[in-house]
Order: sequence, then structure tokens, then C-alpha cells
Amino acid sequence: MENTKNLSDQASKSTGTKAAAPASHTSGGDVASLAASATQRARESVQSAYQETKQVVNDAYGKTTEALTETYDQARVYGKENPGKLTLIAFGAGIGIGVLVASGFSGRRRNSRFTEPIVNALSQVALEFFR
Repeated sequence: MENTKNLSDQASKSTGTKAAAPASHTSGGDVASLAASATQRARESVQSAYQETKQVVNDAYGKTTEALTETYDQARVYGKENPGKLTLIAFGAGIGIGVLVASGFSGRRRNSRFTEPIVNALSQVALEFFR
């Protein structure tokens, strides 16, 4: 037993650190308190990470809601100021979506070579109206 203590003292002197006591010298209460302390620190760390994540998600949700509300309001104002253009855009979008859906059901037939140019043309028309 004395040999073990001398070896740990020599090791601590050479490295400048305090050597841990042999396992036979620690009591059950010390181990239990260390485990409880580690458990408490881990629990606090998890709770802190949870709170930070919750705050980030709430901030992102708020910013997204604000942006969508602003875009929706702009679209409503544009629709009230330009009802004819909005009707044509909606009609073109409906045709484009219809062509895409129809080409998806029919497979790679003759219609597939018309789908891309039609959708591109409708997209260009819609972009020109919003500029």
C-alpha cells in the first residue's frame, strides 16, 4: 500500500500534477456524489442547449412569418391595382401546371417536346409582368 502511494507521489512530482487516489481509497459516497454532479452538469447542459435551440427556432419562425406576410400583402396590392394582369398570370400558370400534369401522366410521348417551351414562355411572361 505504501509502495503505491510513493509511486503516485513520485509521478505527481515529475509531471507537476496531482495523482488520483487509488480506487481502494475512495468511498462509495464520493463516487455517488461525483456521479450525481456529472449527471446534474449534463442535465444543465442539455437544458441550456434546448433553450438555445428553442430561441433560434422561434426567431426563424418569426422572420419567416414576417416575410411571408409582407409578400402576401404585396401580391394583394398588385392584384387590386392590376386585376387584368393578375388574371392573365393565373391563367398562364394554370395552363403551365396543366401541361406539366398532363405530360406526367402520358409519359414520354409527343407532348413532352412541347412542355418545356410552353412552361418557359409562360414563366417569362409572368416575370415580365412582375418587373
